[in-house]
Amino acid sequence: MSEQEEFRSYPKQVWFVGVMVLLLLGLFLSIVLGLAPGSSKKTLARARTATFTPSLRASNTPLPTATFIPTKTLPPTESPTPKPTATKVSPSRTPTPSLPTATPLPSPTTLLRQDHYWLERPISPEGHNRVARFYPYASRGDGSYPIHHGVEFVNPMGTPILATASGTIVVAGDDLHQVYGARDNFYGLLVIEELDRRLDGNPIYVLYGHLSRVKVQVGQKVKTGEVIGLVGMSGVAEGPHLHMEVRYGKNDYASTVNPELWVRPLEGRGTLVGLVISTEGEPIPETKIVLYRADAPDKPVWTILSYPDREVNPDPVWGENFAIGDLQAGDWLVKVYHKQRLYSHKVTISSGKTSWITIQVAS
Repeated sequence: MSEQEEFRSYPKQVWFVGVMVLLLLGLFLSIVLGLAPGSSKKTLARARTATFTPSLRASNTPLPTATFIPTKTLPPTESPTPKPTATKVSPSRTPTPSLPTATPLPSPTTLLRQDHYWLERPISPEGHNRVARFYPYASRGDGSYPIHHGVEFVNPMGTPILATASGTIVVAGDDLHQVYGARDNFYGLLVIEELDRRLDGNPIYVLYGHLSRVKVQVGQKVKTGEVIGLVGMSGVAEGPHLHMEVRYGKNDYASTVNPELWVRPLEGRGTLVGLVISTEGEPIPETKIVLYRADAPDKPVWTILSYPDREVNPDPVWGENFAIGDLQAGDWLVKVYHKQRLYSHKVTISSGKTSWITIQVAS
């Protein structure tokens, strides 16, 4: 019998058993080697566990990321920190400006708060050398005049005008083309002198206006008492007189101060200067001030007003808002009428000196 016939002669059951043995053997091997279906489920489970574990790590990763973001935020937080440091430096520097305190800057003036009568009379004793009281500095005269930037010395036409101090002539002529006052042809013929002396390093100018004749030239040096012109009524003058201004710091119409604090008082007379202020310390403008001799308290001698709050200026030394010169030496009463109330103060005027008074009124 051949081998093929012998192979075919085996019963079917033997073939079935053999095939099953082979299948079981293959299944066993696949389980051992991890290829069986059951093992694949475990592998998937492991795979899922493996993917889940990273997902936990991934969820943990945001937490460090969240902690890491503040770490990045810290630099911006630190960058403002230097700014406050700079801000702290600047306040520490603020005391430096506040050391002068702008108020102590007048403190040189407070130290200088003393007489500075640098100017002599612009009119000789042969003429009328007193300031006209009808139109003093900062007043409106009878109320119809513009605010006065100077003082008047009423004299006949042709009265000699004298240099009040030594200095240099910076303007000599008319103001038809160059404006030195409120408008052109305001002073008519005028002379402006820059003094040789300065106050706190600032120049002082003296203006002489409404002349009938100018007797000096620009650039000319003059001495105290030298004739520089003649009294007239040019410009807007309504009668013959000398208009005189003192300008501090700049040679312009907005820089005037009261000449009565610069012109030496007459013999046996002095100057009263002061402030009328509210309870808050603010200057009260254009308040009525009446002066009486102490020995005649019911007989008014002079009536003046405190300065307006525009156009004119307090003196750089005194910081006043009213002043009146050439008061007879002795005791005086100063009465202020404000909001239907009367305030009365006593003051002593000394010959050749300035007396200060502060009057506080209800707001």
